[in-house]
Amino acid sequence: MVADGVITPSITVLSAIEGLKTYEPETPVIPICLCIISVLFFIQQFGTRAIGKFFGPLMLVWFAMMGFVGSIHISDYWLILKAFNPYYALELLIQSPEWFIILGAVFLCTTGAEALYSDLGHCGIKNIRVSWVFVKTMLVLNYLGQGAWIISNPEAVTPGINPFYAIIPRGILFFGIVMATIAAVIASQALISGSFTIFSEAMNLKFWPRIKIKYPTQLKGQLYIPMVNSAFGALHHRYCVLPKF
Repeated sequence: MVADGVITPSITVLSAIEGLKTYEPETPVIPICLCIISVLFFIQQFGTRAIGKFFGPLMLVWFAMMGFVGSIHISDYWLILKAFNPYYALELLIQSPEWFIILGAVFLCTTGAEALYSDLGHCGIKNIRVSWVFVKTMLVLNYLGQGAWIISNPEAVTPGINPFYAIIPRGILFFGIVMATIAAVIASQALISGSFTIFSEAMNLKFWPRIKIKYPTQLKGQLYIPMVNSAFGALHHRYCVLPKF
């Protein structure tokens, strides 16, 4: 959880902002990402009640959009539905010499689900269980759509092409980029808040030395740890400017 909090915000925001390159290849992605990350960590000291108010509605729109753009491309290659058969996954792992790398990539994708559980104590277990059915369905539809598009358009898959943005209809592409950025900020906020909670619990259990904790609002469970926030912020600024390979 803490590891995700350390690396996820910068990577997620950067991936979302890179969609702007579909409009203008020379878009200054890194400076924009740095500005968003700076604002995100700066506002932690004031509490995140404003972000929390819009969490549910915005994530509902985001995942619904993902499911929609994916579903309209499944017909590009109906055989993509065979991906539900576990036989092909086992065959790939057995026959591919890069099976370990593939399995690592799959595991990295699944760890993203941790964001859903980062604020379990605040949201409630029933809300998490109900929302997970919807979230997983929309994600599966989107991944199927991306896979179908890639198989049916091999000539369009070139370096720098993001299949996620490629399957979004041109008319709503900018809206998709905006929603991806908003979702990235919200997911990052969930991980940051969850990291604060983990450090607080670690101090209570004497697994971590005592450091200063602030409570910016009167909302239950909302806290702010300046030292952790500063360290995470510095790391994310560094991640944003690291060379991309």
